[in-house]
Amino acid sequence: MKEQIVIYKFGETCIQTTITNGYADYTDGKRPEIYLDELGPGYTCLPIGQAIELIEQAENKKYLNGPWQKITKEKWFDWLEVLPPEAWANTNGVEIFRLCEYQTSNITRHCARYNEQFYTSFRRTSEPRNFMAAQIKTIIGEQQL
Repeated sequence: MKEQIVIYKFGETCIQTTITNGYADYTDGKRPEIYLDELGPGYTCLPIGQAIELIEQAENKKYLNGPWQKITKEKWFDWLEVLPPEAWANTNGVEIFRLCEYQTSNITRHCARYNEQFYTSFRRTSEPRNFMAAQIKTIIGEQQL
């Protein structure tokens, strides 16, 4: 089976549209070359697999650019109680949950509590919980030195 071709703008976190039977979808039957001219610079046709890799790179740059940030106990409980938490569990002594409202794809805010210290960070839901727990313990250990 031939890989789906899409129109994508470099640096964006989503595709513009797909190409089906030589036409750009959702464009009232425009050929891709015509639609690309209308969209302007930065847009191109490429296989969806390549677009997904570029989208993940753009998401990483936009949303996953910082370490865990210390927050107050009140803020931690605000996020815990505002919506039902997802994947709320204790991993190696670190209590971690994530918000059910996502920034994009599988990226959402995660909150952690360890030794009554509270942290938050945007993470992919696919990131191993034991890795996040180890990060929190490392941060707290560094602060106590």
